[in-house]
Amino acid sequence: MSDFETIRERLLEREVYGYHERSSFNRSLAIAYASALQDAGSWADINYHDRGRSTWLPAMHLGRTNVMLRGARHRDVADVDRLTLLDAARSAQRFWLGRRPESDNWWHNTIGGPSSLMRLLILFGEDLESDLREATLNILADVEIGMTGQNRAWVSTINFVRSVLIEDEELVRVALAEVLGEVAVSDGPEGIQPGWSFHQHGPQLYQGNYGAHFLETVAPYATLLNGTQLELSHEQVGLLTRLTLEGTSWMTWGSRMDFNVVGRFISSPHRSRWESEKLVEPCEHLAEVDAGASESLLAFRDRLEDSVPPGQGAPAGNRYFWRSDFMVHRAQERYLSIRMSSTRTVRSESCNSEGLQNYHMGDGVTLFVTRGDEYDGIFPAWDWKRIPGVTCQRSDEPLDPLSVGKDLGSDLFVGGASDGRDGAAGMRIVRDGVSARKAWFCQDETLVCLGSDIASHARYPVTTSINQCLMKSDVYIGTSEGFQEFLYTDRLFGGLPWVHHDGIGYLLLQQMAVDLRKEPQWGAWKDINGNTSADRVMRDVFSLWIDHGIGPLDAHYAYAVVMGVDVKQTADVSGSPPFEIVANTADMQAVRWGSGLTQAVFWKPGEIELLEGRSVAVNQGCVLMVRDAELTVANPNQLSERIEVELRERDAVRELTIEYPQGGEAGKSVTRSL
Repeated sequence: MSDFETIRERLLEREVYGYHERSSFNRSLAIAYASALQDAGSWADINYHDRGRSTWLPAMHLGRTNVMLRGARHRDVADVDRLTLLDAARSAQRFWLGRRPESDNWWHNTIGGPSSLMRLLILFGEDLESDLREATLNILADVEIGMTGQNRAWVSTINFVRSVLIEDEELVRVALAEVLGEVAVSDGPEGIQPGWSFHQHGPQLYQGNYGAHFLETVAPYATLLNGTQLELSHEQVGLLTRLTLEGTSWMTWGSRMDFNVVGRFISSPHRSRWESEKLVEPCEHLAEVDAGASESLLAFRDRLEDSVPPGQGAPAGNRYFWRSDFMVHRAQERYLSIRMSSTRTVRSESCNSEGLQNYHMGDGVTLFVTRGDEYDGIFPAWDWKRIPGVTCQRSDEPLDPLSVGKDLGSDLFVGGASDGRDGAAGMRIVRDGVSARKAWFCQDETLVCLGSDIASHARYPVTTSINQCLMKSDVYIGTSEGFQEFLYTDRLFGGLPWVHHDGIGYLLLQQMAVDLRKEPQWGAWKDINGNTSADRVMRDVFSLWIDHGIGPLDAHYAYAVVMGVDVKQTADVSGSPPFEIVANTADMQAVRWGSGLTQAVFWKPGEIELLEGRSVAVNQGCVLMVRDAELTVANPNQLSERIEVELRERDAVRELTIEYPQGGEAGKSVTRSL
């Protein structure tokens, strides 16, 4: 059997049954579609005039044709039904080619529609009239190889499959080279990034959707071409495996993908779980050809399918994705993330009427997860000016949709340091008349959050949201006598030591005006995605935020989030926290932990006291951590070449010059023994 025959046979097998026969088939649905097909080859309930940008209704025609063709090829379908389905599919194909519907979104015309036609040609095989086959192939031939990232992988795959179908050896190699050309660590803003995040539409974090589609598109080549002259190299398979395990698996909790990494698709119902489902088969493809990583890949698959607990075999510790201004911190049963943006990275776009409320989604968003369902379906009812972790003005004006891949962060000084176990991050934000210095310090199951130098000349109040999630349990608050259940729906406190909800304790570490709310919130998916339902939905929501008032000047906040604790444990840790705040000023924000770890965000040259009479001084702003005899430092502005560090202990002074990584690794942490 030739390589062309082998590849075509594998393509057909996957279209009909799915990889490892994962795809289910509904015979009744296929027959129903064939029965409902009109003589002209169309369906009466499809609006072929629709030109929708996000949901494009004529695409349903191609989807139904695919279902009928899968039935015509399925081993469990009777011969009489097989002929009926095949005839109906031919008629539907003739109608489509005669009508040639178009969308106002280039993606449907250039990628979505041709990809569907490509799959139909695989299923038709030799059972399509020559004129129809030629016309369909010509549509695929019009798809030019170009673009970047996942878009490039899509158009190259269309060209690859076409070349296999017509047995064009030269085009096969050209198209395959273009597909696999994206299987490389990019030195540009899009595609696979150093550190294993994935970008699309500029330097914009998109591990979900585009990143998931990239693995869904490219990973199958590993098994499709295995054993042929075109098979992937060991290096290419290894790179896809690392993207999967060192990037994507870090950003996924069980069957849910972190909403911080799905961009505008946060506005699509159930999209977080759908993104994860796209990753199951890529794990299996890579596991089949990468024996050294097979166990880890299949463990990730099992977590994606919820067949094991979300923390079983999962990554643990801390990872900072320096190309994406994004930190993930994971304990065995807890997950949190911090999504920032700098003048190097795009916040989070709006496109095709999706992500209409994403304005603040790159402004220090923090996500806290223990089970996974804490935010399920909350987004139409969210208050998008109280996104967890964000400091912003509370204006009455609607949020402006952001542009596609162009809205960068507001400051250069954004970054994080990670030693793989714990991490610290800092971000300066200047937006809409509000400025603030924000810092986060992760250790074990605790996140300490500090804000300083908060100022505003806007005429609206400024707030910092601590969390806004689904109401999952009773709420308790700390009192001078101990604690009590919070029985109100909404109350502003002048001072409150702590709050507990759903296994998470919120420690309020200074006197602050804090608003606590538990009540129904209403909204519609159409408010955040113009392509969805306008029906009003209600969610019971827990909200906790800090009110800085109108026109704050040099305001501060300090709070900690302790995950995996009950009410009594929250009270105990509030009375004796495992850390102390060393500084929270415009010059430095720092925390020292009882374990001996010291973490600091230096906004300018400075010095910090360690334990046992030691101190560390730096000659420029940085993010720094010192644990025992180990120092970890990172460069938030990603411009400096080196940093001078002085270690002082009693009368002794030790000077270190630490060279920062450059190029694509600028911003990566450096760890040195002391």
